[in-house]
Amino acid sequence: MEALPQLFMRHPNLENLPPIFLPPGAALFNHREGREKEWEKLIEDAFGMHYSFEDCIRNGGGYKPEYVLYLSKDGRNIATAAAVENDKFPGEGWFRMVGVTPDARGIGAGKLIALAALHSLAARGYKTAVLSTDDYRIPAINLYCNLGFRPIYTHESHEERWAKVLRQLRTDADV
Repeated sequence: MEALPQLFMRHPNLENLPPIFLPPGAALFNHREGREKEWEKLIEDAFGMHYSFEDCIRNGGGYKPEYVLYLSKDGRNIATAAAVENDKFPGEGWFRMVGVTPDARGIGAGKLIALAALHSLAARGYKTAVLSTDDYRIPAINLYCNLGFRPIYTHESHEERWAKVLRQLRTDADV
């Protein structure tokens, strides 16, 4: 059986994004060469498995160090996101590898790093942004929906899968 492709979402308008307000002790900064292992550690903490910076970011399309963002709290990296490009969606920003360490979930770190990435794309002239995600990432999908992303259908399986995900979001909201 062939593996199903990831789900996709699009933010239709990167104008008028909400401002970023950092809490005390928090800082946003860009990647610097030589810090690839720090990124890999943060992503491993966030997803519970190892991802190579080289494979995911440097070779992932349109890489520049300033396109990889970090959020730190009290000097410790707690979140990351990349704002790059993808040949599958020419002319649109590609929002990817959003990761938040487990101990920083639920405090707004995901929203802050996501907004920073979207602001980065908007500052570079992108009008829209696309991301890919997995069906089970319900909290992340909820965040993306709240930021203005909407499902897009690029595979025959997407209609049914998105219907299930959106039902789950509604169910979670009712709890």
